[in-house]
Amino acid sequence: MAQDTGHLRTPPSSSADTLNSPAGAHGEGLLPVDAPLLLGLRDPPIVLRPEREQDAGFLADLFRTTAGRDLSLMPIDEAMKAALLRMQFASQAATYRAQYPAARFDIIEQDGVPIGRIVIDPGTEAGCIVDVALLPNQRARGLGTAILAAVLERFAHRRQRVQCQVLEGNEPSLRMFGRVGFRQVAHVPPFLHLEWRPPHATL
Repeated sequence: MAQDTGHLRTPPSSSADTLNSPAGAHGEGLLPVDAPLLLGLRDPPIVLRPEREQDAGFLADLFRTTAGRDLSLMPIDEAMKAALLRMQFASQAATYRAQYPAARFDIIEQDGVPIGRIVIDPGTEAGCIVDVALLPNQRARGLGTAILAAVLERFAHRRQRVQCQVLEGNEPSLRMFGRVGFRQVAHVPPFLHLEWRPPHATL
């Protein structure tokens, strides 16, 4: 699921080690998944580094900043809301790991401080932005757009399409993906299917 970033959900795709070779201005691909990926972009630089067990608390807190908004409208007590959030978070994590076993599950860090997460499936014919989320104080500053552009630069090196799904009505995420060149290719409620193609691609 996506926020601006928020959360986004992408369609399953077959995964393989297709982005091992160097790509982008920094000469880095998206794999292997156990190595940090330096994006630069800002000072201090933005780094995507693999999730660790110690990140569980941060990821749960990040999930609450988006999913919690919807639950806040439900007429249930706080204990029930907390229980539902835990169930939703665990379900999302299990689903992503099962559907995208070759994906990068990364923490977005700046100066060693976690500020978000991103899940990228390199795919075969098409890659996927499975999930991207930033802390509330990092949103609406152009950072999500810059991160996506840097990731797409690596896919462009492979002349590879990238797909994602955004919940209809999530205007901040739709604008963010539109800024980096994603276009709607289908509408299967409640999601809009988006696709990005590398420049001059004839895929």
